[in-house]
Amino acid sequence: MEFKKEYSMFWGCWVPSRQPSVEAACRSVLSRFGIGIKDMEGVSCCPDPVVTERLQREMWLALAARNLSIAEKAGTPMATICNGCYETFFEAIETLKTNENLRGKVETALDRIATTLPKKTELRHIIEILGKDVGVEEIAKLSSKRLSKLNVAVHPGCHLYRSHSREEVQDKPEMFEQIVAATGANLVDYGITRFCCGYPHRVVEEEFSLRMMLARKLQRIWDADADCVVVSCPACNIQFEFGQLELKRKYDIAFGSGIPVIHIVELIALGLGIKPEEFGLSTHRGPTQNIISKLE
Repeated sequence: MEFKKEYSMFWGCWVPSRQPSVEAACRSVLSRFGIGIKDMEGVSCCPDPVVTERLQREMWLALAARNLSIAEKAGTPMATICNGCYETFFEAIETLKTNENLRGKVETALDRIATTLPKKTELRHIIEILGKDVGVEEIAKLSSKRLSKLNVAVHPGCHLYRSHSREEVQDKPEMFEQIVAATGANLVDYGITRFCCGYPHRVVEEEFSLRMMLARKLQRIWDADADCVVVSCPACNIQFEFGQLELKRKYDIAFGSGIPVIHIVELIALGLGIKPEEFGLSTHRGPTQNIISKLE
């Protein structure tokens, strides 16, 4: 099949290991719109931009540069389906451009494994691919009315706000909401969209992460009568989905039978009429049957 655009996809750690339905949905959705995916061979963890970067910045940058180099050698722009991975590569590209000292150290490290510094790696988040390469209008045109009864709360995630300038900060989050609306689902306003889900805080203080951050956000989503939460990041997905199980088990905090959580590509797949079983929606730990029951 000839594609109008092709990307080297960096799947990250969480999607292949814990969220296979996101990968399956992404492949199906992008294929429908003529976007090709090249799997990147030999990549490592991005690595994560919250803990690893602060523990050992040189190591973090060297590993990120190696991954970027793999994408560059493939000859296609690099794409990621994870906010954290996007933040790492965005920051790594900028650091390699502007920090001569770190660039020299990373170049030396990569030289030991016969790898060269990436020179010009184009990076795209899945939201940018959907919003720009595919187009919101095209998604709306091909989406059915299956999602017309589904009320969704969007959670862009903190790293989706990463941009080159202050003026561009809202671009990807706003595009995210436009894409969700294009599927035919109904967006609900719960008032604290930008509030962090608490995932990064888990490594420092789990109770604070769950009770003070996640539960607060979930309560507002529950009060807004949302049927599900739509995310653009696998880490946020884990926090919302597994965090609810932990809130119930450890602190006796629950929101009905649970609020389902799905990735934006899964929502689009449903809007396009791709059956839940075709991409494995049931593999989620949350009550996704609540979503299926709302489909037209």
